[in-house]
Amino acid sequence: MRSRRTVLLGVVAIAAVVFIGGMAAAWFSRNDTICKDGKPPVRQRAAPLQPTEFQCHNGQIVTK
Repeated sequence: MRSRRTVLLGVVAIAAVVFIGGMAAAWFSRNDTICKDGKPPVRQRAAPLQPTEFQCHNGQIVTK
C-alpha cells in the first residue's frame, strides 16, 4: 500500500479481470432466449419486488 504504482496496477488488474469476466458471461449466454420460438417477447411487466413476467407471441407467460 505504500507504492502508488503497485496500487494502481492492482486496481487496473482487478478492473480488467471483471471486464473480461463480464464479456465471457455475455458470450456464453448469447443464445439464451426468453421465448421458446427465439423471438423477443411481445410485452413485459415488472414490479419492484417481484420477478419480471414476459408474454410471448403464442400467449405463453414466462417469469424470470
